[in-house]
Amino acid sequence: MAVARDARQFPRYPVDLKVTVSAKDRQLVARTRDISRSGVCLVAPHPIPLQARIEIRIVLKFAAGGHSEPLTLAGRVVWCTPLFGSYQIGVTFADLDRERARQLQILVAILEGAPSDPSDDEDTDRHHTDPDDPFRP
Repeated sequence: MAVARDARQFPRYPVDLKVTVSAKDRQLVARTRDISRSGVCLVAPHPIPLQARIEIRIVLKFAAGGHSEPLTLAGRVVWCTPLFGSYQIGVTFADLDRERARQLQILVAILEGAPSDPSDDEDTDRHHTDPDDPFRP
C-alpha cells in the first residue's frame, strides 16, 4: 500500500492562538491548530463554506500582560470538516501585500525558534515538525 506524502510547500507549526475570523457579514472566534507561511488550520464552532474569502485577525498575548498589534491576513477556505462538535477549517492565505507577508514570516520564524529576521528565509534546515501531531502524514 502506498503512503501519501505531504506535498506542502512550507512546514506547519502547531500553535494554539485565539483568532477572529470575518466572512462576509459575520464574525466568529476560532483557534488555530497550526500555521505555515502559506496557510492555517482553524478550529471553529461553525463551518465556513468552501472557497469563502475570509479575514483572520491574530493578536498575540504576552506573559507580561501586553499584546501585539493585530495581524490581519486574507485567505480562502479550501476544506472544512466536522471535528468532535466543532469544525476544522483549512485556509490558504491570499492577496498578502509585502508588509503582511513579512509580518507572517516573522510570526512563523518565532514559532520555529529562529531569529525573526525574515531575510533569512532560504534556510530550511531549521524547520521542525511536531512528532506528536496525530494529523501528520
